[in-house]
Amino acid sequence: MRQHWTPILNFLADKKRILITTHINPDGDALGSEIALAHYLGQCGKQVHIINSDPLASSFTFLTGDVPVEQFSRQEHLRLIESCDGCLVLDVSEWKRLGDIGAALQETAIPLACIDHHLAGGKMGGLHVIDAKASSTGEMVYDLLLSAKATWTQIIVDALYTCILTDTGSFKFSNTTAKTHLVAADLLDKGAQFQKIYAELYESDSIGKSLLKGHLLAQMQFARDGRISWFVLSQELLQRTGAHEWETEGFSELARSIQSVEISIMFSETRDGRTKASFRSKGVIPINTLAEQFDGGGHKYAAGAALPWRLDESIPIVIAAAKKHLDLSSRDDIPIAEE
Repeated sequence: MRQHWTPILNFLADKKRILITTHINPDGDALGSEIALAHYLGQCGKQVHIINSDPLASSFTFLTGDVPVEQFSRQEHLRLIESCDGCLVLDVSEWKRLGDIGAALQETAIPLACIDHHLAGGKMGGLHVIDAKASSTGEMVYDLLLSAKATWTQIIVDALYTCILTDTGSFKFSNTTAKTHLVAADLLDKGAQFQKIYAELYESDSIGKSLLKGHLLAQMQFARDGRISWFVLSQELLQRTGAHEWETEGFSELARSIQSVEISIMFSETRDGRTKASFRSKGVIPINTLAEQFDGGGHKYAAGAALPWRLDESIPIVIAAAKKHLDLSSRDDIPIAEE
C-alpha cells in the first residue's frame, strides 16, 4: 500500500454515510473523481451522497450510473449533511471555491478529508492529500483505488479516464506526464470506452454551443503583437445563442491554437453581474502568478480569478496587468519559475 493513502483509507474505514463534493462549475476531472470514488465506496458497503453547489452538466450524465449527482439546496440537504459521518472534498482545497455547500460544511463541522492536485492556498478540513504534480485528481484517485485493491468496474474505469482526458486537454497540456500515459494505458487495458467517452464529450455539441463558439472567435481581441488574446462571454450572448453556461467548459482553451498567442484570457460575466477571468498560457510564461494578483490561483499554466467588478471595469484592469506580466516575464534577466 502506498503510504500516503493510508490516512485517507483509515479516515474512510469507520464511516458509514459519506458525502462527496467538489468545486463550483464542476468539470470532467471533478465529476469523474466523485463518481469513481462513490462507486468504490458503494463496493465497501458505504452509503454515499454526491452533492455539489452547481448542477450536473448534461454532457457528463453518461458517467453517473446509479449514483445521482445532486445540486445543493439548503432546505433539502442540510439535515442530510448533518447525518453524514464524513465528507470527501475533491479537486479543490479552498473554501471559497466550494460555493454554497461550503458554508453548510463549515456549520456542521463534519469530519472532512481533501484530495486535490492544485497547489493549496490554505487547509480545508483535518486531512489533506495534495499532489501538484498529478495531471488530475482522477490520477490521484486511480492511485488510491490501486492501494485499496478496488474492483475495477466499467463506471469507475470510464470515470477516471474522463478525468485524465479532460484535465490534460486530450493529453496536450503541460501537466501530461509519462505516468499520465501509463495510467491511461492501464485504464484502456481495463476496458475504458475511449471512443464513446470522446464522442460524448467532444462530438455532441448543441447548436447553441456552436453558435456561441463562433461569436467568441469572431470578437477575439489581441495585444502585444498577438502575444496576448482575450474574448468576452456575456450573459446576453449566452441568451442570444441559446447556449448554457455549462457548455462553455473548455472555451478558455480556444486561443491556444493561435501561433502567436502566449497568454489568453476568457472574461465571463456571472449571473450577478461580476466577472470571472480564466487565464491560459502556452507553457512558457507562468500564469498562476498573474491570477494571484486578483486573489485567484490555479496551475502554473492554467488559472482563474473571480473579480468584484463588471465586465467593462474588469477588462482594462486585467489586460493592463497581463501586458505588464508578459513584459516582465519576457525579459532575459527575469528567470521563469520552474515547478
